[in-house]
Amino acid sequence: MIRKAKLTDFPLVYPILKQIFDEMDMDTIKALPESQFYDLMKHGFYSSHNRMWVETDEMDRPIGLIVMYGYDDQNLIDISLKSAYPKVGLPLDTIVFSDKEALPHEWYLDAIAVSPKHWGEGIAQKLIKLAPEIAKQNGYKKVSLNVDQDNPRAARLYDYIGFKTTSTMTIGDRIYDHMIKKVG
Repeated sequence: MIRKAKLTDFPLVYPILKQIFDEMDMDTIKALPESQFYDLMKHGFYSSHNRMWVETDEMDRPIGLIVMYGYDDQNLIDISLKSAYPKVGLPLDTIVFSDKEALPHEWYLDAIAVSPKHWGEGIAQKLIKLAPEIAKQNGYKKVSLNVDQDNPRAARLYDYIGFKTTSTMTIGDRIYDHMIKKVG
């Protein structure tokens, strides 16, 4: 079942989400001790700007997630995260995430991940198919995402669901294809 993430989900969500950050291999994240990054992500998760939905197992435990928001919200999310820096012992001038990933007028899929135990079960596809509905409810006419060019498996899934590459973008030290799907 897909539902909005609850505050109590964080301990189960973090390892799923961390797969993405490990894959991104960003120096700014690697420079932080694991416990400090965990605490920072926890503050972001607990903020009122949390935009995560989860797929759950039969015991209502998250096994997959999707984080999505509108273009205008990305600055609010960045401000919310930065306000947590002092709480986790980071100086305000610390740079963890510096790149803007969504473009104007886009409902952006920031993170899609599934617990490795549940890969191949169609969970990512199910979560992604929720996005156009939520985008439409929020007044957006297109959904976007960025896929690492070194991740052809994910790119094939997004293409299969109807996303089309429109440009490339550098995030951290990697090049991503920016893909868009129109909301019907």
